[in-house]
Amino acid sequence: MSTISPADLMYALVLEDGRRWGEAAVPIQRDDIEAIFSPGRPNMHFLTRPRGGSKTSDIAGMALSWIAVAAPAKSRGYVVASNADQAAILIDAASAFVSRTPELEGVVEVEAERIVGTNGAWVKVLPQSDAGSWGLRDTHLIVADEFAQWPDTRGAKRVYSAIRSTVQKVPGCRFIILTSAGEPSHWSFEIFQKGKNDPYWRVSEMEGPVPWQDPEDIDALRRELAPSEFDRLVMNIWSEGEDRAVSEEDYEAASVLFGSLQPREGVSYIITLDVGIYNDATVICVAHREPLDPMRPDGPQRVVVDHLQRWKGSKKRPVQIREVIETLASMGPRYNRATVFADPDQAVGIVQELCQRGVNAKEWQFTTTSVGKIATALVLAFRNRQIHIPDTPALREELLSVRLRETTPGVTRLDHDKGAHDDQAVVIGMATHMLLGEAAWGVGHGWMESMKRAMDDPLFGALGAKAQPMSLDLGERPSPRSSCTGHRYFGPERMCALCGHKKTA
Repeated sequence: MSTISPADLMYALVLEDGRRWGEAAVPIQRDDIEAIFSPGRPNMHFLTRPRGGSKTSDIAGMALSWIAVAAPAKSRGYVVASNADQAAILIDAASAFVSRTPELEGVVEVEAERIVGTNGAWVKVLPQSDAGSWGLRDTHLIVADEFAQWPDTRGAKRVYSAIRSTVQKVPGCRFIILTSAGEPSHWSFEIFQKGKNDPYWRVSEMEGPVPWQDPEDIDALRRELAPSEFDRLVMNIWSEGEDRAVSEEDYEAASVLFGSLQPREGVSYIITLDVGIYNDATVICVAHREPLDPMRPDGPQRVVVDHLQRWKGSKKRPVQIREVIETLASMGPRYNRATVFADPDQAVGIVQELCQRGVNAKEWQFTTTSVGKIATALVLAFRNRQIHIPDTPALREELLSVRLRETTPGVTRLDHDKGAHDDQAVVIGMATHMLLGEAAWGVGHGWMESMKRAMDDPLFGALGAKAQPMSLDLGERPSPRSSCTGHRYFGPERMCALCGHKKTA
């Protein structure tokens, strides 16, 4: 193993489909690896790639290749992931490479948080939130994963400062940032821009979308994601997010109701509740689902907000929870035994009392995932004309001032300006998510539309609607033997992963 370089080993890693990494990698991936493991400068690299651009696999491969071949005895390396989940995924990716690649057998061991070499060197994978506590002594490799998604906090910036200063302390220390493009207002963008004009940095940008992604999947993402999200995640373009959840055009199209609607027989209603006592308001939303086209009851659906009720409290005059409970107790039976949903952290007492009084009441946790679903459901319903709401001055003012804030890649939550509120938007978003779920026009709608187009194709009908394998351009293919300038021989067959040439001696 000591006779080959880290780049050699990277080319030899076996992917899930059985190919060697060097065989499947596109030119920009190979250029990045060659530059990262080159003995000369620059030794700091800022790489941006679209979602699906093999970031996780390549980071795991870099760490394995370095620890197995180039790491000095008992030296340290760190991969700082954007969060704990991503850290676990990186460890899983490294473990999978080890299990598939015979050249790694007995050379490295993958633990719960570390990759350990036979000479005592190791690479630790940890989330950025824990990164401030590690000592940066004798660090020879540092990888910052999804750097543009690190939080805009003093702590995250301190972690970066510690990393950056460490690179200069250890001769030959390699520092790699690998991320999808972010928002230009994020502090990472300034580092990215400065790196382009700094001889100590190498900046590499992979154009999106990745060549191996299905074009229909890309079209579906284009419909589902906000334009700025599509630019950042799919096209790898730094783009500022659209922070307004509802545009004036969207509001005008949705605000077709005047006042509350009376309950109707045979309609299934739900009631969502958001509780505020002093500064925030307590809001009740009654809603139901109906077809966009009455002639197609099984077709796309919309949410109808039948009733909104809001109590605004203050420190001097807090919201009277007893009044809220009595209102809900009367509403449940009146709206065909509608189920009430509320966050137990806010309203566990309300839920318990309603259940004791015979009202269907259930807990609905506000988590990072669920608040993201609320925001996504609300935005898609307005954008795709899948919601009807009452037209009131208070609701209009609130919805047009509600902002979207991206917390993790592709996950947003509702936010608001200082002094404004988002209580009504939250309960409407809750109802929309519960009533529409995956029925909101997005990937599913795009898939149905593509299926309809395919069914109009005579060839598709002749094949009995059986899906056919697609031929995808995976970038530059292995070079012919005559032009291959860097043979990479691996495995018992001693075949070059780039051009297929067999080593004879």
